[in-house]
Amino acid sequence: MSRTTSGDRRSWSIGVLTIAMTGLVLPSCRNTPPQAASSSNSVTASRPADVAGLGRIEPGDGVVHVAARAVNGPPIVGRLLVRRGEAVRVGQVLAELDNQNELLAVVQQAAGHTEVARRRLAQARAGAKASEVAGQQADVERLESELENARTEQKRYAALGKNVTAAELDRLKLRVDSTTRALAVARQRLESLRDVRQVDVDVAQAELDEAIRNEARAQADAKTSVIHSPVDGRVIDIHAWPGEQIGPEGLLELAPAGPMYAVAEIVESDIGRIRVGQRATITADALGKPVQGTVERISPKVLQNQIVPVNPANFSDARIVKVWIRVDDSRAVADFINLRVDVVVHS
Repeated sequence: MSRTTSGDRRSWSIGVLTIAMTGLVLPSCRNTPPQAASSSNSVTASRPADVAGLGRIEPGDGVVHVAARAVNGPPIVGRLLVRRGEAVRVGQVLAELDNQNELLAVVQQAAGHTEVARRRLAQARAGAKASEVAGQQADVERLESELENARTEQKRYAALGKNVTAAELDRLKLRVDSTTRALAVARQRLESLRDVRQVDVDVAQAELDEAIRNEARAQADAKTSVIHSPVDGRVIDIHAWPGEQIGPEGLLELAPAGPMYAVAEIVESDIGRIRVGQRATITADALGKPVQGTVERISPKVLQNQIVPVNPANFSDARIVKVWIRVDDSRAVADFINLRVDVVVHS
């Protein structure tokens, strides 16, 4: 039977202790990732991804649908004075309706009624004609003379006393009384001719005001027969031609002059990562090369998506927020209004 010395026991204890320490150190080393890898993962996590969406090319204020107002029937194009692709200025005549001559005739008729009413007012303010006043004045003077003669004759006969019959005196008195009444009526008529009645003036003024309003309405209706351009821009489509009725889609479409935009539809879950001033890239096969732009406006309203992806399998009834991206080079997209584009907003 062998015996273990004190030196052997010391060597065995040191070996066990070394193995135990090695087992503690190795797991700790395996669980500690390298410092370089940790730093790389931190940088990747802190950088947000870009946001993509579908969009359309539009003018800054959208496409203007020029319409016409119906007066005395549906609006029908008489003359069309512009062509597709033509540049127009604000106020330029685009078309004339076929009822223009009819409405201008109504204006002339209303102007004639206004002139008649104006003359009636002047007549009411002036009173009677000078010839009427002069004629009535002559009647008053004649009756005054007749009354004076009748009174003189009555006095002369009354001085004869009993040499004059009562019947003769009654006849002379009746003549004086009737002449007096006729003179009073003549004088009253003369005064009425000289005076201007305010009620007559007020009625004539009201008739003139009504005629002026009718003329103004006729002129406004006539102006609707000439269709003017509301903005500077370019004609991109025509919906009604000479002889055709202007329908709900209007006469034509105008693209206002100014900056062009890509109106992107961003899913509502990503809109929190969009900020005004961010740069964006716009692509489409028709453009040939990518176009750059800047986020200028974000809609405050959430809507249903309106642009359907080309691949039906990718279509979803998503809720989106519209984002207006101003294109750096508007000329690059000016001929592609309503073009479907892919938009990537860079973080």
